[in-house]
Amino acid sequence: MPWRALIGKIAFLLLMLSAVLFSAAAGAEVLDELTVFQERSDAIVRITFGVRIQYLRNAIVGDDLLEIYFQILSAEGVTITETRRIAPSATFPGVEVTYPLQPRFQPQKLTIRIAKARALRVRPGSNREIDLIIPDGARLLPRAPAPAAVEPARETATRFVIRLESFRTLDDMRRAPPVPGQYSNFDVFTSEARRNGRTEYDVLLGYFGTEEAAQRAHRLLVQRYPLAEIIDLGEMAPEPAQAAVKPAAPAVPSPKPAPTPPVATPAAPLVIPPSPVAAIPPAVAAPPLPAPPRAPSAIPAPTPTPPTSTAEVEASAAEHMAGARAALDAGSNAVATDRLNQVLMLPPNSHSQDAQELVGLARERGGETAKARAEYELYLRLFPDGAGAARVRARLAELGAPDVPPAPRPDRAPVRAVSGTFSQYYYGGRSKIESAFNTPTTVDRSSFAATDQSSLVTNLDLTVRNRTESSDSRFVLRDTDSASFLSTQESYNRLTAAYYDYRGLDNSLTARIGRQTGLAGGLPSRFDGAIAGVGLAERWRLNAAVGAPVEYPAIDSHRSFWGTSLEFENLGGALSGNIFYIDQRVDGVLDRRAVGNEMRYFRGGTSLFTLLDYDTSYQEWNITMLQGTWQTEGRTTLNLLYDRRKAPLLTTTNAIFGQPTTSISTLLQSLTPEQVRQQAVDVTATATQALLGFTTPLSTKWQAGADARYTNVGALPAVVVNGIAVPAQPATGDIYTYGVQAIGSNLYSSRDTNVFSATYLDGPTQQGYQLAFNNLSLIAAHWTVEPSLRYYSQKDTQQVELTRWSPSLRITYQVRDNVALESEFNWEQTRTVGPASQDDTRRTFYYLGYRWNF
Repeated sequence: MPWRALIGKIAFLLLMLSAVLFSAAAGAEVLDELTVFQERSDAIVRITFGVRIQYLRNAIVGDDLLEIYFQILSAEGVTITETRRIAPSATFPGVEVTYPLQPRFQPQKLTIRIAKARALRVRPGSNREIDLIIPDGARLLPRAPAPAAVEPARETATRFVIRLESFRTLDDMRRAPPVPGQYSNFDVFTSEARRNGRTEYDVLLGYFGTEEAAQRAHRLLVQRYPLAEIIDLGEMAPEPAQAAVKPAAPAVPSPKPAPTPPVATPAAPLVIPPSPVAAIPPAVAAPPLPAPPRAPSAIPAPTPTPPTSTAEVEASAAEHMAGARAALDAGSNAVATDRLNQVLMLPPNSHSQDAQELVGLARERGGETAKARAEYELYLRLFPDGAGAARVRARLAELGAPDVPPAPRPDRAPVRAVSGTFSQYYYGGRSKIESAFNTPTTVDRSSFAATDQSSLVTNLDLTVRNRTESSDSRFVLRDTDSASFLSTQESYNRLTAAYYDYRGLDNSLTARIGRQTGLAGGLPSRFDGAIAGVGLAERWRLNAAVGAPVEYPAIDSHRSFWGTSLEFENLGGALSGNIFYIDQRVDGVLDRRAVGNEMRYFRGGTSLFTLLDYDTSYQEWNITMLQGTWQTEGRTTLNLLYDRRKAPLLTTTNAIFGQPTTSISTLLQSLTPEQVRQQAVDVTATATQALLGFTTPLSTKWQAGADARYTNVGALPAVVVNGIAVPAQPATGDIYTYGVQAIGSNLYSSRDTNVFSATYLDGPTQQGYQLAFNNLSLIAAHWTVEPSLRYYSQKDTQQVELTRWSPSLRITYQVRDNVALESEFNWEQTRTVGPASQDDTRRTFYYLGYRWNF
């Protein structure tokens, strides 16, 4: 085969993969939306993508800048710079996420601007989500006003408490479900009682000044705690307890002293006598005070058999202390906090004093200032003359006065806000090709130069929010307009989102209507329609959807669908997902009918996501996918992916590929429905992807990673893409890609990253490798420069060699906090040498523009 034909064949294959295989989602944006919500005491910023992604790693650049690296798993998306943001409020600092224009075949990068970035934790979610965790950030979120029964106010009197549940063992008690977030300003405490000759452990919530207030809370709490009951403590004020019992469930406020109930109240909580400390040296023995109250973060499950003897206690404490110190040294502050909590949950021991000091340090380093202050103050109460007392007082002084957020008011005025981003970029490009052909007697040369890109791209991302006492609603509009200045390229406008979103605050109703992205439940990647949902129980939700898929470019066939899904959330404290059904029709015939399941598992540093999609009419698996991330205590991250799917999803509409029409009804004029369906099966390929990789810190400034990838795309039929005839292609065969990366952060300043990478590709018809360097440096307070350099070399079985140099420079100038000027210049030189000829191609590409956040 002549080498020119081979190069053309490869180019057609790449075009087909990007425009046909994934045409069902063509035109999708990479970023979909940002949302912020409370999770226990933390605030979560969720980045939702419009494409399927695999999280790889992240790097802290400075106090307000974070980079996240990920891989796009399909050819979905458009190649423009995208920005999503959450506007700052009186308490919340705001978030800005930018996806810059970048080559799609390499690991992608997000740039995130947010205050106190060093305290953030990054958690991969599903294959379309990444979460930013702001420790102790729930207090920063604005509180929606609500009726007293939903958002109860703290009672000043202390007559009534609610016994949520009783347990036979401490292990059972510590696995109790968390208290709902609206009761986070109440005291949650534990106590021991003797009933029918048996010891039981109670979890109680209080205090309530009137029986009516307790009954209001009881009506809501009984949904989560069916055996909850109200206890009348009479007129007695609470007395300091001597118990050393931890809270029963994660994500609840610190344990408080349990009152001594009246004798006449049967089965009421009793006070536990203090643990003996005779075996502990006087210098480290804790005084007979309550165990240090832990802040409302998740507490690790204890070992199956808690230590009882002094030797067992000391051994267990020593083990957890060693793990805590190692985690602190590695910068894993959350892990260190959990380990130190384990030490402090034990009876007083020789490590209690040091653990109390270090848990304050871990919280301080993790950005949990309020919790750190509470831990330090408790240390000084317990050990006023301890060895670390001077250090703790110094740290308290550095923390300064505590921030006291204003108490939420029931009559808070409704929130009405308009925010968004408006940007314009001019994209220009010019190519020059010089060719030389070897003949028996001479060398023929030719040259061609042309401007191949000239367009002005305008983006609008608008959000109008209205929150009242009973609902939170948004209107979202996103539009991209590309005005081409070349006669060979058409201008276009793409309305990517235009929807109204409703969420009830005093009910469980949700709804979204308009043009939107289908992120779950088997829905199309973009559609015009509506989704509505209602809560069936505390952790269960029923959704229904109806609409019509949206294609870019549009096709002549009319498609519509309806679907339903049953969602479940946080089952067993770790499992979420849905079960879905979808029925889609095209021009009056069945297009797709599928059932499926999405599952998300989060536990500690482990995150797993699975997706199954089975078409019952074609009796074919559309998708079988497993994606996982595991983060160790030492901050090593392991990633895995297995994805096998029809490309695109198997639908009757696929039968239009390679046809002179895009109308199924037109095909049905000459073919039977069975023939059309068989043609759809024949033109749908199967694509398989797999990935295994890791990233691990080498020091405080360096981390290294490696990954191995596998790709195999089945045979493709001849088709017509945008008027271009693409010949049939054989299967790609097994393609293996191996990569290594080294990331250095803050090497020469407080705000820089340096990424070195090497990639090797091995396929049936070609082998190649790439070396790359990317840098980001923040100069002064307003300038950001991002130089990069890539070198690629490839040789195929036809003895055609290709080499490419690609330097680039991106510059951003922050004019104001909400206005930025951006530009990028790319230069690319490619040389292709075959047995009889040589081509030299030089291409320049650039863009410049501005972005305005409002």
